[in-house]
Amino acid sequence: MLLALSATATAAVSAISVRTSETSSARESMANAHKATKLLIDRANADVTRYRSETLATRKAQLKDLLMAQVGALDQLRAAVGRGELTDREARAIAEQMLFTYRYANNDYFFVFTPDMVSVVEPNPSFVGNMIDYQDANGKYFFQEFREVVLTRGDGYVDYVATRAGATLPSPKVSYVFLYKPWNWVIGTGVYLDDIDNEAATRLSTTKLSLSNALAEVKFNGEGFLFVLDQEGHVVVTPARRDLSALSNTDWGRRLSASLAGGEPSTTGEIVNFSNVAQFRNGRSEQWQFDVSSVDSSKWLLVSAVPQAELNSVGNSLAVRQIVIAAAILLVGLLIGLLSSRRIVRPVQALTSAAVALEEDRFDPGTLDRAAARNDEVGALARAFRRMASEIVERERKLRDQVTQLRVVVDRAKVEREVGEITESDFFQRLQERAEEMRRND
Repeated sequence: MLLALSATATAAVSAISVRTSETSSARESMANAHKATKLLIDRANADVTRYRSETLATRKAQLKDLLMAQVGALDQLRAAVGRGELTDREARAIAEQMLFTYRYANNDYFFVFTPDMVSVVEPNPSFVGNMIDYQDANGKYFFQEFREVVLTRGDGYVDYVATRAGATLPSPKVSYVFLYKPWNWVIGTGVYLDDIDNEAATRLSTTKLSLSNALAEVKFNGEGFLFVLDQEGHVVVTPARRDLSALSNTDWGRRLSASLAGGEPSTTGEIVNFSNVAQFRNGRSEQWQFDVSSVDSSKWLLVSAVPQAELNSVGNSLAVRQIVIAAAILLVGLLIGLLSSRRIVRPVQALTSAAVALEEDRFDPGTLDRAAARNDEVGALARAFRRMASEIVERERKLRDQVTQLRVVVDRAKVEREVGEITESDFFQRLQERAEEMRRND
């Protein structure tokens, strides 16, 4: 019984250990799927980001090249002044007209301001005059930045938003400004960046579609899946053929999205684990596990989700299997133990019965023949006992015979003694004399 209880306890502990180990393995599988997918998204986002940064760098370099060409023209006009071919006023007038009329690309132009941001050459009527306090649609004083850049570094780039001619909404724009010291002019030119942003958005849409299809192929822990949120908790990418609209149009979904976004990791690459209730499966509330990490070069959050029951199921299944295997082993062990014990107990019982029979003077050596036939310690014991018991029985038989014979001898001597006592008694003597007397009378 104690052995069975010990084996049962061992099986239970083993099952718990297996369950814990397998649940840990399932969590590790979830984390590995998350990390692998994050690398894929990082690479895809990097392509979009690289396109935008490289295109923007090219666009900025073009701005500088175009402006420096105009600076070269200004230098030639100044050289003509130095040679006496032009007066300074004439050279400046030619320069202003040249810069005012020059157009390139999408009707882009050059402008000239004093360091105090008073216009000298400005083809856009909206920017004629003192613009030092002008703000763009986002409230940025970009003319003040023009001034700061050229006075501190001599040249540089400034980002802001402006409204195209005929448009109603502002678009992103970048300008390159340069301080032309000989005339104390701030010369600049700028281009809109919405074409770059539009192309980047197109590429991002293509990336999202590719990621959606890729996420649909990622399988882990049964019904686990991945999706992408932005930092406000809005769904950015969902696995193809999976509806996650509940995250935005249900109370539980909005709460969950806000919770996931609110738990954004503090460092890129870090994975934060959450446990929360969700209704992804048939509207049924159940506990889910979520891993969240920030995606490099974007404001996205990668989320992996798996039902807690799925994480536990593998461990539970193996734990049950472990218990079944342990129970089977225990059963076989008990059966073997039972058979072994019966194989040992039966001869021992035969020896016990033989000992009792020996005590009660009814021992039969034949009852130990089966036990004595064994080739083990029990057989040796049975043979020794049978031999010893047989010797005891034989000695007792001989002793009984001797006692019987002795009793016969003792009884005969007693008779002779009693007869002697009778014949020697006075009564017997008188009888004998009387008999003798009677024979004489006859």
